[in-house]
Amino acid sequence: MKKTIALLLVLIMVFAMTACGGKQGEQTADQPATPEQPADQNSEQPAGQDKDVPTIAFVPKVIGQPWWDHVRDSGVMEWAEENGIEVKYQGPTEVDVAAQVQILTDIIAQDIDILCFSPNDPDACENIVKQARDKGIIVIATEASGMENIDYDVEAFSEEGLGAFMMDELAKMMGEEGEYITMVGSMTMESHNNWADAAVARQKEAYPNMTLVPDERVTSDLDAEVAYQKTKELLKKYPNLKGILGTSSFDAPGAARAIQELQMNGQVHAISVALPSETRDYLKEGVLQSVALWDPALSAKAMLNLGMAMWKGEEVKTGMDLGIEGYRNVTVDGKVVMGQGWIAITAENVDDFEF
Repeated sequence: MKKTIALLLVLIMVFAMTACGGKQGEQTADQPATPEQPADQNSEQPAGQDKDVPTIAFVPKVIGQPWWDHVRDSGVMEWAEENGIEVKYQGPTEVDVAAQVQILTDIIAQDIDILCFSPNDPDACENIVKQARDKGIIVIATEASGMENIDYDVEAFSEEGLGAFMMDELAKMMGEEGEYITMVGSMTMESHNNWADAAVARQKEAYPNMTLVPDERVTSDLDAEVAYQKTKELLKKYPNLKGILGTSSFDAPGAARAIQELQMNGQVHAISVALPSETRDYLKEGVLQSVALWDPALSAKAMLNLGMAMWKGEEVKTGMDLGIEGYRNVTVDGKVVMGQGWIAITAENVDDFEF
């Protein structure tokens, strides 16, 4: 009897040890690599060679925000459904650099092949995405054109392209003639001033009957109230002013308020990069004719398609078609992949956007 009990105890101990060992080796999509499966276990084998489809993660700047909810629903999840490939979408609940870095750290510890992300602080993410690439993970970023430790950064447009597009829109509103001025968030914001410079260059090239007023450029301080006050001052100073080309998302809404208040609809025109939610009423009432934007959901799909192309071993080069409107003939400059993804938000399409 004692021998039988002893044998049973031995068998129970062996079963328990086997069960524990099996559980330690398991991984789910939300679990990091265990000691039995080291984090760099796939570093010796290129991504994609042992799978029919890749494992993909997408990390936005933040979740629970209209812009990024649109990216999730109309971009990442729609792409996943269209392609039959699951994508893990995870981000911080606030625009928090440390929280995003931790999420990236957790995700690259898992068995993924492609990482797409938009950094809250590119410099803070350099080290962690270097670790991802060292593991053989393909890393595709957006809004991170200066990052080094990525494969590519996808941008909806070049600075020159967006500036020229906004000038073309403003010229159409103004009948290609009359006085205009440029407005930026601040004089130190490089991208804003580059967009404005490109717009002016486009005007000088294509619209000789338009004139840049002597002030040339004013600032809105990233504040719609300031843009409103500046617009009223400018219209008083330049009674023949017909156009305001802004570059921050506060410029057109602020200018539109002044135009409406002064009952100058159709006489003075304004455009800037702007959110549909901030300009919807002005567009529908005819105070604004259009504002400029890009659809971040399409950018997300382009990022995912680029990651898939790399996973399949395709060459990334200028002229490449990423299969998404605005990204069918991209320009590759170093690690930056640029499309022609600018769009005009008008009264006709503004309700297509929830952000």
